[in-house]
Amino acid sequence: MKDLKIEYIDINKLNNYDKNSKIHTKQQIRHIANSIEEFGFNDPIGIAGENNVVLEGNGRVEAAKLLGFKTLPCIRLDHLTKEEQRAYVIAHNSTNLETGFDDGVLFDELKQLQNFNFEDFGIDADKYLKTFVRVQERVLKPIRKVHYLISLDINKNDEIAYYINKIQKVEGVEVESTTN
Repeated sequence: MKDLKIEYIDINKLNNYDKNSKIHTKQQIRHIANSIEEFGFNDPIGIAGENNVVLEGNGRVEAAKLLGFKTLPCIRLDHLTKEEQRAYVIAHNSTNLETGFDDGVLFDELKQLQNFNFEDFGIDADKYLKTFVRVQERVLKPIRKVHYLISLDINKNDEIAYYINKIQKVEGVEVESTTN
């Protein structure tokens, strides 16, 4: 693995990769800018070549321009071949699209962060919360307390701990364990 070094480069010396297939709408760039304003610029731009071609971070560059940034933290990806650079652009932009959220964890986090305005970042937290509540009401329909006795193999402690931890996060579920 190559050691990455952060360089601060004049924003006007950063150039878009002309074959970037990632779409950045004005609205998304505004959401990125809002995130930068709220949390800071915490992710360096990946660049390559003498012309400082932006391989990853084009949306962040545009958002930083909106905010009046003069320089941006960058990392050089010149250790990649030209073909690898092209493939990296696609891979970097697509890997976060492969999965969604863990609904239970997201619901719990959004519930605890209800005073935080996620709309500035393009997240409709109320929609998520309402959807989770409807699903919970439809699926759980709690009429009375139900107790389940589950026997588990003591030789699988790590796996058991993992599932107990997941179950405990479900609203309305209480876990009691014994070794009898």
